[in-house]
Amino acid sequence: MSTDATWKSNSEQARIARWQALWAMEDLPRPLWFVPGDAMLALPLEYAGKRRPLDPLFRCPETQYRETRRFNRLFAWLQRLFYRDDYVPRFQPQLGIGVFASAFGCQVAFPPDQYPMTHSLIKAGEPYRRVYDLAPPAVDAGQLGDVLAYASLFNSRLRGKVPIALTDLQGPLDTAYLIWDSCDFMVAMKRHPEAVHHLLELVTDLIIRFVRALRDRVDWFLPAHFPPVYLPDGQGITVSEDVLAMLSPEMYERFSLPYVNRLSEEFGGVLIHSCGNIEHQFDVLGRVHNLRGLNFGITETRFEAAWQRFGGKTVLIPHYSAVSMVASFKNVYEWVPHVLRHRTQNRGLALMVAPDVGDAHAADLQMALGRPSSLYADLLPLLLLGRSMRHMLRTWP
Repeated sequence: MSTDATWKSNSEQARIARWQALWAMEDLPRPLWFVPGDAMLALPLEYAGKRRPLDPLFRCPETQYRETRRFNRLFAWLQRLFYRDDYVPRFQPQLGIGVFASAFGCQVAFPPDQYPMTHSLIKAGEPYRRVYDLAPPAVDAGQLGDVLAYASLFNSRLRGKVPIALTDLQGPLDTAYLIWDSCDFMVAMKRHPEAVHHLLELVTDLIIRFVRALRDRVDWFLPAHFPPVYLPDGQGITVSEDVLAMLSPEMYERFSLPYVNRLSEEFGGVLIHSCGNIEHQFDVLGRVHNLRGLNFGITETRFEAAWQRFGGKTVLIPHYSAVSMVASFKNVYEWVPHVLRHRTQNRGLALMVAPDVGDAHAADLQMALGRPSSLYADLLPLLLLGRSMRHMLRTWP
């Protein structure tokens, strides 16, 4: 049970207590809000902006540790002076979305100017029976061994003082989609469903075994890769399920629900992230065992539809997306009030708010302030975000 002190302080202990109140579905005095301050989300963008090669950031554990520590110190300064949000910093061993697929033999490329790229193992036109040649991988097969080594290195330096987050976890369906040529995989779901289920069983079993192994290697395990929330160990696990936006409810129920439910039963629940419009999957998602939460883009899936179906029943974590499918909000000053107008309570609501408030608002600020210097114009949205968020959360009923 949270107390008044939980909401007045912004110490790490108080922020963690607020997250615990969120997952307990307590009636909160305000929605939680957090800047997604995960270093391995921000650093690739920083590197790309400075035209620095990205591959050392992913391929060298010392570089990843050093740069994460540097970014966390910067973010702690911003959080203390300006944001005062609910984010809890962490370290995350990160090698991209293909780590589980790599354990089955998929090749992963590390271009200097892009995120890691995963190439399918079962190529277009190859017989579906190839899936039966796949053996259950070891927990350290492919890049999974590197992830475990990164986590061990981080843990030896941090000694339980900072949580170490789960690496990128594409769910069973997303990972199978990476292993098998995507078009042929979709066809196989219709023509050879038994082969698809065979692969999904292998992937689900590997995920369970690997997460156990990762947890055993660290002193403070945070079972959330994205969104970068604070989720206490034992209360669930985050799973990326981007393919669900492309499937019919019948196909998702048949080919994903059983395996997501296995993960939920193993880890105490699931928090599902998906890009795209997932409104057509709401009924199936409602049958996920112990659905801890949903994370979605507010311009891709309507918040009011998600709130009507899940509001007050499970945690909802909307965020802004530049992809305008169902709404075209310009910035945080448009989408956050939209959420606050449509929510009927604060129970189970957390807003993921990027510090980029949008070009339209930045231009208005520059005009009002007489065209400040480019450096000041870049910093201004960062400086105003925390104050603006606190004002909106305080003034909206």
